[in-house]
Amino acid sequence: MPFRSSLLVLLLLATLRLPAQQSSSPDDQIRAVVIIARHGVRTPIESETRSSVFNAQPWPAWPTEPGLLTPHGIDALKRMGEFYRQRYAPLLQGCGSVKVESTNVPRTIASANAVMSVIAPSCNLQITPDLTADPPNIDKAKLADAIAGRMAAEPQWFTHAFARPLAEMHDVLTACTGCKSVPDFRTMMLATGTQSNSMMQAGATSSSHAVTQRDPAKENAVAVGADFAENFLLQYTEGLPTNQVGWGRVPRAKLDDLMEMNTRYHDFILRTPYYAQEAAGPMAQKISQWMSTVAAGPNIPIRTGRPDAPAGGGESLLYLSAHDANLTWLGGLLRIDWIVSDETINATPPGSALVFELVHNTHTNADTIRAFFIAQTLDQIRNLTSLTGAEKPSIAPIFIPGCSGSAPEYACSVSRFAQMVDEATRPR
Repeated sequence: MPFRSSLLVLLLLATLRLPAQQSSSPDDQIRAVVIIARHGVRTPIESETRSSVFNAQPWPAWPTEPGLLTPHGIDALKRMGEFYRQRYAPLLQGCGSVKVESTNVPRTIASANAVMSVIAPSCNLQITPDLTADPPNIDKAKLADAIAGRMAAEPQWFTHAFARPLAEMHDVLTACTGCKSVPDFRTMMLATGTQSNSMMQAGATSSSHAVTQRDPAKENAVAVGADFAENFLLQYTEGLPTNQVGWGRVPRAKLDDLMEMNTRYHDFILRTPYYAQEAAGPMAQKISQWMSTVAAGPNIPIRTGRPDAPAGGGESLLYLSAHDANLTWLGGLLRIDWIVSDETINATPPGSALVFELVHNTHTNADTIRAFFIAQTLDQIRNLTSLTGAEKPSIAPIFIPGCSGSAPEYACSVSRFAQMVDEATRPR
């Protein structure tokens, strides 16, 4: 108990000495920034509806095909674009100062276009779709072993750890008087080599819904529950009426509970060290090399910025349009965590981003890297709140283990950051 009390005191003191919003030294100038962003609000995909096998009532209608950005999602991303344009105005010295890459997926490409339509409206930037959404050459057997090893090779224990939110989810899906009878999604089991009989039978007896075949090694009750939670998150952030969010059975507090299950599940799976290294390694190297290249170049004084001005000064803003998994993989690889104002630890809501700023100190002439997690609140997305006035998104400074210095800046030297990324991505 004395140890626990001392630890709590230290944590309290650390919290008290950190103001809500950090202010940089007047000698600090942002030289460059890398933004790795999740795509915006989209229509749910099949894994988030499960062919309507487990829900007693129909899913709500959406304005676009599954997986595509919605018009509301595009508008919410433009709010983030306005925020970035304001925050990084000194970096925007012409069309040549911005570079954009994306995974080769329509929703990430469309997300990049939405943000760039505000950051650089006159530039007609070319988006390079060469980021990978999932590691193509990963050893699947090794990955299965790595994940199973984290579960003590007892998948049912993993499911038991989520028993309460899984029960809540089952109630949301089925608590409907007079509606159709549906199987319990919690019968999904892990690593048996087959999908559950209830799901297969439900698909076989329904002429209107086909059951998509999936990798049985990744199918379990928690995965299914996490997917349904994501569906409800999308409904809420899309701005659907509250009586349509989870059929009126998912108020905001319950959404937070269900999304905690979603985030914990993805953290557990995607932050598996082998998975994170294989999946995030190339992107981490890209970030490190780009930062090192910019830092090694001339430090061009920047006073004002206008994105449609003649190009000059080289690239200073790199925007990588990706997925929530990419953010979680990077978090696992770099051993970093974050929290935003209205969600659980390590949440990755639509449009959120890991941000790495290259900062030059004019007094010491030193360049350092500072990391942040930036995200709109769910209500800011839902209500399309402007982020350039009194309201801002959550801006969470991140401590990078083995690299960051002291609070409040958590500054990390460029050379140490490069060394740390090399160490993290070295094959083991």
